[in-house]
Amino acid sequence: MNLITLKNASKLFTTPSGSITALDDVTLTVERGQIYGIIGYSGAGKSTLIRLLNGLERPDSGSVVVGGLDLTRVPEAELARARLKIGMIFQHFNLLWSRTVARNIAFALEIAGVAKADIGRRVAELVHLVGLEGREDAYPSQLSGGQKQRVGIARALANRPDVLLCDEATSALDPETTDSILDLLSDINRRFGLTIVLITHEMHVVRRICDTVAVMEAGRIVEQGRVAEVFANPQKPVTQRFVRQVAGPDAADPARESDRAFDPYAVDIGTGALVRLIPSGPGARRLVLADVVRRFGLSLDIVHGQLAFTRDGASGELYVEVPAKGDDLVSVLAYLAERDIASEIVRQG
Repeated sequence: MNLITLKNASKLFTTPSGSITALDDVTLTVERGQIYGIIGYSGAGKSTLIRLLNGLERPDSGSVVVGGLDLTRVPEAELARARLKIGMIFQHFNLLWSRTVARNIAFALEIAGVAKADIGRRVAELVHLVGLEGREDAYPSQLSGGQKQRVGIARALANRPDVLLCDEATSALDPETTDSILDLLSDINRRFGLTIVLITHEMHVVRRICDTVAVMEAGRIVEQGRVAEVFANPQKPVTQRFVRQVAGPDAADPARESDRAFDPYAVDIGTGALVRLIPSGPGARRLVLADVVRRFGLSLDIVHGQLAFTRDGASGELYVEVPAKGDDLVSVLAYLAERDIASEIVRQG
Protein backbone atom coordinates (compact mmCIF):
# COMPACT_ATOMS: atom_id res chain seq x y z
CA MET A 1 0.00 0.00 0.00
CA ASN A 2 1.45 3.36 -1.05
CA LEU A 3 1.84 6.00 1.66
CA ILE A 4 3.50 8.61 -0.58
CA THR A 5 2.88 9.28 -4.25
CA LEU A 6 4.51 12.01 -6.33
CA LYS A 7 3.19 12.29 -9.87
CA ASN A 8 4.86 14.49 -12.49
CA ALA A 9 5.95 16.98 -9.81
CA SER A 10 7.95 19.96 -11.06
CA LYS A 11 9.28 22.99 -9.23
CA LEU A 12 10.83 26.13 -10.68
CA PHE A 13 12.62 28.86 -8.73
CA THR A 14 13.19 32.36 -10.06
CA THR A 15 16.49 34.04 -9.20
CA PRO A 16 18.06 37.35 -10.27
CA SER A 17 20.13 35.41 -12.79
CA GLY A 18 17.18 33.50 -14.22
CA SER A 19 14.95 30.50 -13.60
CA ILE A 20 16.21 27.25 -12.05
CA THR A 21 14.39 23.95 -12.48
CA ALA A 22 14.81 22.28 -9.09
CA LEU A 23 12.48 19.35 -9.87
CA ASP A 24 11.61 18.18 -13.35
CA ASP A 25 8.63 15.82 -13.77
CA VAL A 26 9.39 13.63 -10.74
CA THR A 27 7.25 10.54 -10.20
CA LEU A 28 7.77 8.06 -7.36
CA THR A 29 5.85 5.97 -4.85
CA VAL A 30 6.83 4.98 -1.32
CA GLU A 31 5.10 1.98 0.20
CA ARG A 32 3.94 2.03 3.80
CA GLY A 33 6.65 0.58 6.05
CA GLN A 34 9.51 1.08 3.59
CA ILE A 35 12.83 2.78 4.15
CA TYR A 36 13.15 4.69 0.89
CA GLY A 37 16.45 6.33 0.00
CA ILE A 38 16.80 9.34 -2.30
CA ILE A 39 20.41 9.93 -3.30
CA GLY A 40 22.07 12.59 -5.41
CA TYR A 41 24.93 15.03 -5.44
CA SER A 42 24.58 18.67 -4.41
CA GLY A 43 22.09 20.47 -6.64
CA ALA A 44 20.32 17.28 -7.73
CA GLY A 45 16.97 18.43 -6.25
CA LYS A 46 16.85 16.29 -3.11
CA SER A 47 16.18 19.11 -0.65
CA THR A 48 13.42 20.56 -2.81
CA LEU A 49 11.81 17.15 -3.05
CA ILE A 50 11.76 16.69 0.72
CA ARG A 51 10.23 20.16 1.14
CA LEU A 52 7.42 19.03 -1.14
CA LEU A 53 6.90 15.95 1.04
CA ASN A 54 6.43 18.01 4.21
CA GLY A 55 4.38 20.72 2.51
CA LEU A 56 6.91 23.52 2.96
CA GLU A 57 6.90 23.93 -0.83
CA ARG A 58 4.17 23.19 -3.33
CA PRO A 59 4.97 22.02 -6.86
CA ASP A 60 4.28 24.26 -9.83
CA SER A 61 2.72 21.24 -11.51
CA GLY A 62 1.95 17.65 -10.59
CA SER A 63 0.71 16.25 -7.30
CA VAL A 64 2.11 15.21 -3.91
CA VAL A 65 -0.05 12.80 -1.91
CA VAL A 66 0.97 11.75 1.62
CA GLY A 67 -1.27 9.45 3.62
CA GLY A 68 -4.13 9.94 1.15
CA LEU A 69 -3.99 13.73 1.43
CA ASP A 70 -3.02 15.78 -1.64
CA LEU A 71 -0.68 18.39 -0.17
CA THR A 72 -0.91 20.48 -3.34
CA ARG A 73 -4.61 21.20 -2.84
CA VAL A 74 -5.34 21.42 0.90
CA PRO A 75 -5.71 24.82 2.64
CA GLU A 76 -2.96 25.98 4.99
CA ALA A 77 -4.85 25.11 8.19
CA GLU A 78 -5.32 21.50 7.10
CA LEU A 79 -1.73 21.34 5.88
CA ALA A 80 -0.51 22.42 9.33
CA ARG A 81 -2.47 19.55 10.91
CA ALA A 82 -1.11 17.12 8.33
CA ARG A 83 2.47 18.08 9.22
CA LEU A 84 1.96 16.67 12.73
CA LYS A 85 1.98 13.24 11.08
CA ILE A 86 5.16 13.99 9.13
CA GLY A 87 8.24 13.80 11.35
CA MET A 88 11.50 15.44 10.28
CA ILE A 89 15.14 15.15 11.32
CA PHE A 90 17.93 17.36 10.02
CA GLN A 91 21.65 17.34 9.29
CA HIS A 92 22.41 19.96 11.96
CA PHE A 93 19.85 18.74 14.51
CA ASN A 94 17.83 22.01 14.82
CA LEU A 95 17.54 21.68 18.60
CA LEU A 96 16.50 24.47 20.95
CA TRP A 97 19.73 25.27 22.78
CA SER A 98 17.99 26.80 25.80
CA ARG A 99 16.01 23.62 26.44
CA THR A 100 17.12 20.32 27.96
CA VAL A 101 16.82 16.97 26.19
CA ALA A 102 13.44 16.31 27.80
CA ARG A 103 12.11 19.78 27.03
CA ASN A 104 13.29 19.62 23.41
CA ILE A 105 11.29 16.43 22.98
CA ALA A 106 8.33 17.90 24.87
CA PHE A 107 8.28 20.93 22.58
CA ALA A 108 6.79 18.94 19.70
CA LEU A 109 4.03 17.71 22.00
CA GLU A 110 3.33 21.20 23.33
CA ILE A 111 2.93 22.52 19.78
CA ALA A 112 0.47 19.71 19.07
CA GLY A 113 -1.61 20.64 22.14
CA VAL A 114 -1.01 17.40 24.07
CA ALA A 115 -2.21 17.49 27.68
CA LYS A 116 0.54 18.33 30.15
CA ALA A 117 -0.10 15.16 32.15
CA ASP A 118 0.56 13.04 29.04
CA ILE A 119 3.69 14.85 27.91
CA GLY A 120 5.91 13.51 30.70
CA ARG A 121 4.95 9.89 29.98
CA ARG A 122 5.53 10.25 26.26
CA VAL A 123 8.89 11.98 26.77
CA ALA A 124 10.03 9.15 29.08
CA GLU A 125 9.04 6.57 26.44
CA LEU A 126 11.00 8.38 23.75
CA VAL A 127 14.09 8.93 25.90
CA HIS A 128 14.18 5.17 26.50
CA LEU A 129 13.55 4.41 22.82
CA VAL A 130 16.54 6.44 21.61
CA GLY A 131 18.86 5.37 24.45
CA LEU A 132 19.26 8.66 26.31
CA GLU A 133 18.33 7.59 29.84
CA GLY A 134 20.23 9.72 32.33
CA ARG A 135 20.66 12.60 29.88
CA GLU A 136 17.15 14.05 30.19
CA ASP A 137 18.38 17.21 31.94
CA ALA A 138 21.39 17.81 29.71
CA TYR A 139 21.48 20.75 27.30
CA PRO A 140 22.45 20.33 23.62
CA SER A 141 25.86 21.94 24.28
CA GLN A 142 26.59 19.04 26.65
CA LEU A 143 25.80 16.33 24.08
CA SER A 144 27.81 14.58 21.39
CA GLY A 145 26.68 14.79 17.77
CA GLY A 146 25.12 11.35 17.94
CA GLN A 147 23.24 12.20 21.12
CA LYS A 148 21.93 15.41 19.55
CA GLN A 149 20.60 13.45 16.60
CA ARG A 150 18.94 10.97 18.98
CA VAL A 151 17.13 13.93 20.55
CA GLY A 152 16.10 15.02 17.06
CA ILE A 153 14.75 11.55 16.30
CA ALA A 154 12.82 11.41 19.59
CA ARG A 155 11.31 14.83 18.93
CA ALA A 156 10.33 13.82 15.38
CA LEU A 157 8.59 10.71 16.72
CA ALA A 158 6.78 12.49 19.56
CA ASN A 159 3.41 12.78 17.78
CA ARG A 160 3.55 9.25 16.35
CA PRO A 161 3.99 10.30 12.72
CA ASP A 162 3.08 8.18 9.72
CA VAL A 163 6.34 9.03 7.97
CA LEU A 164 9.77 10.18 9.09
CA LEU A 165 11.73 12.40 6.69
CA CYS A 166 15.51 12.41 7.17
CA ASP A 167 17.37 15.25 5.44
CA GLU A 168 21.07 14.30 5.36
CA ALA A 169 20.57 13.14 8.95
CA THR A 170 24.02 11.54 9.30
CA SER A 171 26.17 13.87 7.17
CA ALA A 172 27.54 15.76 10.20
CA LEU A 173 28.49 12.56 12.07
CA ASP A 174 31.59 10.37 12.10
CA PRO A 175 31.30 6.89 10.50
CA GLU A 176 30.83 4.95 13.77
CA THR A 177 28.15 7.35 15.01
CA THR A 178 26.50 7.29 11.58
CA ASP A 179 26.14 3.52 11.79
CA SER A 180 24.66 3.71 15.29
CA ILE A 181 22.04 6.24 14.11
CA LEU A 182 21.25 4.12 11.05
CA ASP A 183 20.85 1.07 13.29
CA LEU A 184 18.43 3.04 15.48
CA LEU A 185 16.36 4.13 12.46
CA SER A 186 16.30 0.58 11.13
CA ASP A 187 15.17 -0.73 14.53
CA ILE A 188 12.39 1.89 14.72
CA ASN A 189 11.26 0.92 11.23
CA ARG A 190 11.11 -2.78 12.14
CA ARG A 191 9.42 -2.29 15.54
CA PHE A 192 6.77 0.20 14.52
CA GLY A 193 6.47 -0.24 10.77
CA LEU A 194 7.30 3.45 10.39
CA THR A 195 7.84 4.64 6.84
CA ILE A 196 11.15 6.46 6.46
CA VAL A 197 12.27 8.62 3.54
CA LEU A 198 15.98 9.29 3.70
CA ILE A 199 17.75 12.00 1.69
CA THR A 200 21.50 11.51 1.35
CA HIS A 201 24.57 11.83 -0.85
CA GLU A 202 26.24 8.78 0.74
CA MET A 203 25.68 5.36 -0.80
CA HIS A 204 26.84 3.70 2.42
CA VAL A 205 23.70 5.03 4.10
CA VAL A 206 21.47 3.66 1.33
CA ARG A 207 23.18 0.30 1.29
CA ARG A 208 22.98 -0.15 5.04
CA ILE A 209 19.28 0.42 5.72
CA CYS A 210 17.20 1.27 2.63
CA ASP A 211 14.82 -1.08 0.84
CA THR A 212 14.46 1.03 -2.30
CA VAL A 213 16.53 3.84 -3.78
CA ALA A 214 15.88 6.64 -6.27
CA VAL A 215 18.91 8.31 -7.85
CA MET A 216 18.52 12.01 -8.69
CA GLU A 217 20.46 14.15 -11.12
CA ALA A 218 19.62 17.66 -12.37
CA GLY A 219 16.15 17.61 -10.83
CA ARG A 220 15.12 14.27 -12.30
CA ILE A 221 15.00 10.68 -11.07
CA VAL A 222 17.33 8.87 -13.44
CA GLU A 223 17.24 5.42 -11.84
CA GLN A 224 15.28 3.67 -9.11
CA GLY A 225 14.64 0.18 -7.77
CA ARG A 226 15.38 -2.24 -4.97
CA VAL A 227 18.75 -1.42 -3.44
CA ALA A 228 20.26 -4.86 -4.08
CA GLU A 229 19.22 -4.73 -7.74
CA VAL A 230 20.61 -1.23 -8.26
CA PHE A 231 23.89 -2.26 -6.64
CA ALA A 232 24.11 -5.38 -8.76
CA ASN A 233 23.42 -3.64 -12.06
CA PRO A 234 23.66 0.18 -11.97
CA GLN A 235 22.60 1.61 -15.33
CA LYS A 236 23.42 5.31 -15.27
CA PRO A 237 26.91 6.84 -14.90
CA VAL A 238 25.85 8.78 -11.78
CA THR A 239 24.60 5.55 -10.15
CA GLN A 240 27.81 3.77 -11.05
CA ARG A 241 29.78 6.54 -9.33
CA PHE A 242 27.68 6.16 -6.19
CA VAL A 243 28.14 2.38 -6.17
CA ARG A 244 31.91 2.84 -6.43
CA GLN A 245 31.76 4.90 -3.21
CA VAL A 246 31.24 1.73 -1.21
CA ALA A 247 32.24 -1.11 -3.51
CA GLY A 248 35.66 0.17 -4.57
CA PRO A 249 37.01 1.74 -7.74
CA ASP A 250 36.52 -1.38 -9.88
CA ALA A 251 32.81 -1.79 -9.08
CA ALA A 252 30.13 -0.90 -11.63
CA ASP A 253 32.75 -0.25 -14.32
CA PRO A 254 31.91 -2.21 -17.49
CA ALA A 255 35.54 -2.11 -18.57
CA ARG A 256 37.07 -2.85 -15.19
CA GLU A 257 40.53 -4.32 -15.31
CA SER A 258 39.80 -7.06 -12.76
CA ASP A 259 37.20 -8.66 -15.07
CA ARG A 260 39.55 -8.54 -18.04
CA ALA A 261 42.32 -10.10 -15.98
CA PHE A 262 40.26 -13.00 -14.62
CA ASP A 263 40.47 -16.13 -16.77
CA PRO A 264 38.26 -18.97 -15.46
CA TYR A 265 40.22 -21.46 -17.58
CA ALA A 266 43.43 -20.59 -15.78
CA VAL A 267 42.05 -21.89 -12.46
CA ASP A 268 43.23 -25.37 -11.45
CA ILE A 269 40.07 -27.10 -10.24
CA GLY A 270 41.22 -30.71 -10.23
CA THR A 271 38.24 -33.03 -10.51
CA GLY A 272 35.77 -30.53 -9.07
CA ALA A 273 33.94 -27.59 -10.64
CA LEU A 274 34.29 -23.84 -10.93
CA VAL A 275 30.90 -22.33 -10.08
CA ARG A 276 29.68 -18.75 -10.41
CA LEU A 277 27.40 -17.76 -7.51
CA ILE A 278 24.94 -14.86 -7.80
CA PRO A 279 22.80 -13.77 -4.81
CA SER A 280 19.34 -13.45 -6.34
CA GLY A 281 16.71 -12.79 -3.70
CA PRO A 282 15.81 -11.79 -0.15
CA GLY A 283 17.02 -15.11 1.24
CA ALA A 284 20.60 -14.19 0.39
CA ARG A 285 21.01 -11.98 3.47
CA ARG A 286 24.26 -13.76 4.15
CA LEU A 287 26.41 -16.10 2.15
CA VAL A 288 26.00 -19.68 3.29
CA LEU A 289 29.34 -21.08 2.16
CA ALA A 290 30.23 -22.03 5.73
CA ASP A 291 26.91 -23.93 5.93
CA VAL A 292 27.82 -25.80 2.74
CA VAL A 293 31.16 -26.78 4.26
CA ARG A 294 29.47 -28.13 7.39
CA ARG A 295 26.57 -29.84 5.62
CA PHE A 296 28.48 -31.51 2.80
CA GLY A 297 31.94 -31.82 4.31
CA LEU A 298 33.53 -29.89 1.43
CA SER A 299 36.35 -27.38 1.38
CA LEU A 300 35.30 -24.46 -0.84
CA ASP A 301 37.77 -21.96 -2.29
CA ILE A 302 36.74 -18.46 -3.42
CA VAL A 303 38.86 -17.65 -6.46
CA HIS A 304 37.36 -14.37 -7.74
CA GLY A 305 34.50 -11.90 -7.30
CA GLN A 306 33.11 -8.98 -5.38
CA LEU A 307 30.05 -8.53 -3.18
CA ALA A 308 28.17 -5.65 -1.61
CA PHE A 309 25.76 -6.21 1.28
CA THR A 310 22.46 -4.32 1.45
CA ARG A 311 19.38 -4.53 3.63
CA ASP A 312 17.91 -6.92 1.04
CA GLY A 313 20.94 -9.18 1.09
CA ALA A 314 24.11 -9.58 -0.94
CA SER A 315 24.63 -8.43 -4.51
CA GLY A 316 27.45 -9.13 -6.92
CA GLU A 317 29.06 -12.43 -7.81
CA LEU A 318 31.62 -14.97 -6.64
CA TYR A 319 33.55 -17.67 -8.46
CA VAL A 320 33.97 -20.64 -6.15
CA GLU A 321 35.86 -23.90 -6.59
CA VAL A 322 33.61 -26.77 -5.46
CA PRO A 323 35.39 -30.14 -5.02
CA ALA A 324 32.37 -32.22 -6.09
CA LYS A 325 30.83 -33.66 -9.24
CA GLY A 326 27.76 -35.54 -10.40
CA ASP A 327 24.91 -35.86 -7.92
CA ASP A 328 27.04 -34.38 -5.13
CA LEU A 329 27.53 -31.16 -7.09
CA VAL A 330 23.82 -31.02 -7.97
CA SER A 331 22.94 -31.33 -4.28
CA VAL A 332 25.24 -28.45 -3.34
CA LEU A 333 23.78 -26.18 -6.02
CA ALA A 334 20.21 -27.10 -5.05
CA TYR A 335 21.00 -26.26 -1.41
CA LEU A 336 22.30 -22.83 -2.49
CA ALA A 337 19.25 -22.22 -4.70
CA GLU A 338 16.97 -22.79 -1.70
CA ARG A 339 18.76 -19.86 -0.08
CA ASP A 340 18.33 -17.49 -3.04
CA ILE A 341 21.84 -17.99 -4.40
CA ALA A 342 21.73 -18.78 -8.11
CA SER A 343 24.61 -20.72 -9.65
CA GLU A 344 26.22 -21.37 -12.99
CA ILE A 345 28.77 -24.13 -13.65
CA VAL A 346 31.56 -22.36 -15.52
CA ARG A 347 33.71 -25.46 -16.08
CA GLN A 348 34.32 -28.88 -14.61
CA GLY A 349 37.53 -30.83 -14.15
